[in-house]
Amino acid sequence: MKRTDKRFKNLKYRYKITLLVLAAGLLPVIIMAVYYLRGMIQKVQAQEAGNMESIIEQAADTMTNQANIYENLMNYLSYSRELRDIVKMTPQSDYLTYLEYVNVIDPLLQMPQVYHNEIEGITLYAESIEVEHGDMLLPLSRAESESWYARLKDTSKMQWTVMRGPSRRITISRRFYEDQESNAVLAMVLDYDSMLKPFTDCLTENAGGLILDADGSVVYSGTVMEEKYQPEEPESYAYIQENYQCYTREMDSSGWRLCLYRPNELITDSVHSLILQSLPVLLLCTFALAAAGYFFSKEMVQPLERLTENMNQIQLGFRKVTISSDSQDEVGVLIRSFRRMMDEMNRLIYEVYESKIKLQNTEMKALQAQINPHFLYNSLSIINWKALEAGQEDISKVTLALSTYYRTSLNRGETMTTVENELSNIRAYLRIQLIMHDDSFRVVEEVDMGAAGYRIPKLILQPLVENAIDHGLDMVERENKTLWLVIRQEEESLLFEVRDNGAGMEQEKADEILAYHSKGYGLKNVYDRIQVLCGKEGHMKIISSVGAGTRIQIIVPKRTEENR
Repeated sequence: MKRTDKRFKNLKYRYKITLLVLAAGLLPVIIMAVYYLRGMIQKVQAQEAGNMESIIEQAADTMTNQANIYENLMNYLSYSRELRDIVKMTPQSDYLTYLEYVNVIDPLLQMPQVYHNEIEGITLYAESIEVEHGDMLLPLSRAESESWYARLKDTSKMQWTVMRGPSRRITISRRFYEDQESNAVLAMVLDYDSMLKPFTDCLTENAGGLILDADGSVVYSGTVMEEKYQPEEPESYAYIQENYQCYTREMDSSGWRLCLYRPNELITDSVHSLILQSLPVLLLCTFALAAAGYFFSKEMVQPLERLTENMNQIQLGFRKVTISSDSQDEVGVLIRSFRRMMDEMNRLIYEVYESKIKLQNTEMKALQAQINPHFLYNSLSIINWKALEAGQEDISKVTLALSTYYRTSLNRGETMTTVENELSNIRAYLRIQLIMHDDSFRVVEEVDMGAAGYRIPKLILQPLVENAIDHGLDMVERENKTLWLVIRQEEESLLFEVRDNGAGMEQEKADEILAYHSKGYGLKNVYDRIQVLCGKEGHMKIISSVGAGTRIQIIVPKRTEENR
């Protein structure tokens, strides 16, 4: 979570606004989509339930009407005088019995089959029947061998019996009673498929049906489903109710329970289909929101990005403000305030910088005014002649070196000099130092005289050499103390290096020297003058290690008299 928050904080403001616009736009869209999808699911479920209930109710009504017709027919036949006379008929000759059967039974029991194709046969079983008459009149003993006979109860109420399997059929049967004793049974056999056709026609795609009789036995079980929707227990009413959308109706006449069921996944699949259909629209909305968010964020953030870029340039040293805005919003006010602030800052910097330059020039002129070069040179010349007259060559050498040093140092008040003059100055200074140190160290020069004519800031080597002697060579006791003076040309610059094998220092301390604000001509003073006179093209670096010595490098741009 913290990593996510950090990533969001580090995002560019433009992308943050785009994400916020996208979230603000998608959130109501998603809420509305979920709301409408939920409502659509409920509507589909309600519509599905209504359709299924209407279908099964219509099928139940149709089958109930049919069952009523058959039961009414059974009632008519059961209470017909002709049929009861046959049951009570005293046995006669076979011929007379046959005539009675043909004249009475055949029209009575065959006529219903003509008008109702579902009736496969009507049979009367009676104790009084000794001679069978086709399948319409049979002895009562024959009924006892039928499967439906065992379900007949001691009542005149009609019983519905279903035989499944290869010889499937539906039988309606009832007892005849005479003086409280049952002496006959009437049975009507119905075509299984025709009787159940109103229900089986309801089994459209991915639907299943189950019919149970009054005792809970299965009358019918069938499905028109894909394999993945098939029930594991198709004849278990409890299983169907638990795992499917089940719609149930009961037939009043037969007591049958009709169950029409469909998989729960159909609703889910329908919803998934709706989601997939609406997904392109949702993606299009998301893309449109992202594009709009990016466009508006770009328009809003672009001034801020330009302001940030301008600030970064100012941080790098380019103090020129390049951004402007006439907008009256907060960003426009910020840009104009920043511009006024930088203008005021530049004005103040310019005033302070000019004041500092004037002060340095004034101090330099004051210092130079204190020294009369002609008087100094004449005095040193007299000291030199007196030293020669007295045979003091060392004094003469020091005097000449001092004269050369001050002549190159003063340089008629100029701040710039040539490499040749700077080299003469440092050589004169080293001659004086060698005499003062009794030649206790040696000087090694690696000078490219091709650089002699280039102009450089004056007095940049003397502080380096003085620092190398005082803080480097004088701090160690060894025989091979050496100071190296290197002047080398590079493509666009000159490299000056003063190196010693003296005491050295830690690199951390060396890095702090150029930040130390010292007075006079110290290393920091040299660094500051290089920065002022050479700008960013001037560099100074100190590299040191304890016991190994110190190396100080100065890099300045090549300048001649023409481009001074």
